[in-house]
Amino acid sequence: MRARAWFTPFVGSDDRWRDRLAANTREAHPEPREADLERRETAVEAQEIVVEAREIVVEAREIVVEARDAAHAERIDAAREIGAAADKRDAASDDRDAAAGKRENDLDRAEMLDPESKYGAHWPERRNAGLDRGHAKDDRTASHDDRIALTEGDVEHDTDRT
Repeated sequence: MRARAWFTPFVGSDDRWRDRLAANTREAHPEPREADLERRETAVEAQEIVVEAREIVVEAREIVVEARDAAHAERIDAAREIGAAADKRDAASDDRDAAAGKRENDLDRAEMLDPESKYGAHWPERRNAGLDRGHAKDDRTASHDDRIALTEGDVEHDTDRT
């Protein structure tokens, strides 16, 4: 059986050439062992400084993200409070509208059906019902303005007219 040409028990010629090249390089650029060690330590320290700087940058970015998250949470809470206040005003407006309409209809019906009544004797109550509808419209306008301010990002503008 014949041995293959690529397998040799001794170091190949390519390896010897690399060894000679490395030896020649060391001879061409003699550097004391301590200087080489010092140069390498300086390089490692420089890399450690770069790593520390990157860690500081990452920590700073995390702080910025946390601040943004906190500000976002505050804006969300403010938006929810404004929305809740607008819903309360809308509910109060609806109640006033319903009460004013019922009161006006009851008065009109009773006055029209009573043959002895003087139509118009209850004008102040009817006027108050009209004023209640006006207040309800103002509340609806304010809550509508609040919702627009939320969607357009103008939360600082005070639209509360109550």
